[in-house]
Amino acid sequence: MAEQNTMIRLSGIKKRFRQKGGELEVLHGIDVEIAKGEIFGIIGLSGAGKSTLVRCINLLERPTAGKVYLDGVELTALPERELRQQRRSMGMIFQQFHLLMQRTALENVCFPMEISGVPKAKAKERAIELLELVGLADRTDSYPAQLSGGQKQRVAIARALATEPKVLLCDEATSALDPNTTAGVLALLKDINERLGITIVVITHEMSVIQEICNRVAIIDGGKIAEMGSVEEIFRTPKTKIGQELVYHEGSNREAYVGKLPHCYRVVFKGGISNEPILGRMMIDCNGVVNILSGNTRHIEEQVYGQMILQFPEEKELREKMIGYLIEKGVVVEEVEYV
Repeated sequence: MAEQNTMIRLSGIKKRFRQKGGELEVLHGIDVEIAKGEIFGIIGLSGAGKSTLVRCINLLERPTAGKVYLDGVELTALPERELRQQRRSMGMIFQQFHLLMQRTALENVCFPMEISGVPKAKAKERAIELLELVGLADRTDSYPAQLSGGQKQRVAIARALATEPKVLLCDEATSALDPNTTAGVLALLKDINERLGITIVVITHEMSVIQEICNRVAIIDGGKIAEMGSVEEIFRTPKTKIGQELVYHEGSNREAYVGKLPHCYRVVFKGGISNEPILGRMMIDCNGVVNILSGNTRHIEEQVYGQMILQFPEEKELREKMIGYLIEKGVVVEEVEYV
């Protein structure tokens, strides 16, 4: 990635915390580059280090080792005063909103501008514009207690945009929301990215969030980047065990099955073919049946993808014939260990 097109660069980031009996290292040399204007996802299970990593980006947590660059400026080399100035280029939204309960929606959005010394009239004018942008023009005088979870998060997004940041960091921003509200907040973030060109970093443990709005994704596991690539690439053929865990089992009911099932394959359909009865035709043409164990569809980069976990017949010749049929039709087929 060319330096002039890079918004965030993390080089060799390590983070250790002091604890009783010594130190605990939670990040083990992270290298990531995030392009200007992209929506970049960082996904991992609980304890993987993703929230620590996002706090190292804006130096709320100072890395033990390594360098952080924002738009070509090395943040880790700046004195505190200059670092505070640079932090204004990074807005942040959290899972629990962190709104000031005694202030209205308008006053919450004005707050970071007050701290930055923006004149009161100008701050109010911009806050009104931002609340309109996030769909809350009619709730300027409402207090947080009078707002739903989704509305609180929209106020938090408007507040994060108040200082006209280059980057928006979202730390589990939809985890406390129901699915319908989550969809609305994700659509808003995508709209903000397209309208304002702001680089967005999404931290989450949900692959569905990544698939909905991100261009690229890094999977973090045990404080290291396990794999990184386009969302389509990771969805179609995840290469690591943690990648497969996150992608294969999204929305499936693994608990319904006990023990390893033989001859299980993951099939991925892209675009138009996801609407064609390929499985039905395969079973008719090959004179064999498959057992559908799980399945779902996803929209990635405005394309529809379907994935299924199928159990194929015991007979090797028939199984290979059926798999060959699917591959000929442009379907990705790979053997998986299904429990």
